[in-house]
Amino acid sequence: MRKEVALLASEAKEYFLMHKNIRVCLMQISDEGILSNVRRNEAAAAHFPLGGQMNNMRFHDWWRDRAIPKSRHGAKTALQRLGYSSTSNALVNNLALSLSDCYWIMPRGESLTWEDANLFTNDFVDTFGDITLNRDHMIDLRKETRFNCATSQGELQKKWCIAKDGRRYMIKGNYGSSYQQSLNEIFASSLHEAQNWKQYTPYYPAKVQVDGNREGLGCMCYDFCSENIESISAWELLQTVKTRQNESLYYPLRDVCLKLGMSEKTFTDFMDYQIMTDYLLSNTDRHMNNISVLRNPDTLEILGFTPIYDSGNSMFYNVPYDQLNFVRFDSIQTHSFIEKEVRLLQYVQNRNLFDPEKADLDFSIYKEDVTENQIRIPKLRELYLRKLEKLRIFQNGKDIWKTQGHR
Repeated sequence: MRKEVALLASEAKEYFLMHKNIRVCLMQISDEGILSNVRRNEAAAAHFPLGGQMNNMRFHDWWRDRAIPKSRHGAKTALQRLGYSSTSNALVNNLALSLSDCYWIMPRGESLTWEDANLFTNDFVDTFGDITLNRDHMIDLRKETRFNCATSQGELQKKWCIAKDGRRYMIKGNYGSSYQQSLNEIFASSLHEAQNWKQYTPYYPAKVQVDGNREGLGCMCYDFCSENIESISAWELLQTVKTRQNESLYYPLRDVCLKLGMSEKTFTDFMDYQIMTDYLLSNTDRHMNNISVLRNPDTLEILGFTPIYDSGNSMFYNVPYDQLNFVRFDSIQTHSFIEKEVRLLQYVQNRNLFDPEKADLDFSIYKEDVTENQIRIPKLRELYLRKLEKLRIFQNGKDIWKTQGHR
């Protein structure tokens, strides 16, 4: 084991971790993305990633979390075609650049600047994303641009693109033969629009290529980050404090946000609305990488929460049609602050932030799906309306998580 570690260290190259043009540390990184010999620049300590400030172990976790997940659909094929041995290897090769924040790595001895490298103003081709979305027809565009985009969280196929007006946007695909995850994003956008809630990320339909060289349906959204606004996930914020095993993460996250300068009203209003709408949509995937705050990368000022995003794993997308009649609302499990969906409502302080009279939506978007669309839509609408009625009861003062037989 020691010989193996020594070998990795000898192969490692030195890089500066940069926050725009600020050098926050010097470290060695092997070709496989393993960090060693991290030397922090104490003069720039405030610019060190929040998720790694507590200790080096958490910094290593922050670094690993930056890479594309190995579980991303099509990732193995993309790595092989692009000549990468791992997603960590791809991360290093692409200078750890992201369209979510202003961190990147610069090889020691190079004279690159943030202006040379960043993905917000320089052209790029997301070759990795292109392969995972278009697996049957791979076009190697690596030589057409100096940098590729290789950092994006989540397990669905994703691809970053540049619009004609220069805006960056992400295209997302789906699991399996159904398009429901993409349609759920569009449906959630219509809910937030009807509620006149400003802090949400609009999703739009997008044509994608699917297995068998067929045209399919995905969705797209524009980047809410830029050179002047970066996002920091709740997961990263929670790395700045110690939490107890099996502890709800709601209050630790609140404490971190308030310590960073967010007002308590900003925190509770956003959480109240998001929890209630996630309940209505049966979004079971509001984990700590699907909640983020916005920050000014120059002043380090917290600007509030990111617009609500990633609501695709909702509306019983993974429940077969013949099982929809047996859904019990009191047993729905979720990846969030706590496991039981209905109990998330206990954190809501202002039950009137959501207007149930503006939530009876048009379900016709689901006709675009290819799986059981004609028979599935009425059942989805029925479940949605039953959830809406539960929210009305909740708004009238009843703690519905205490109700037995919650169907």
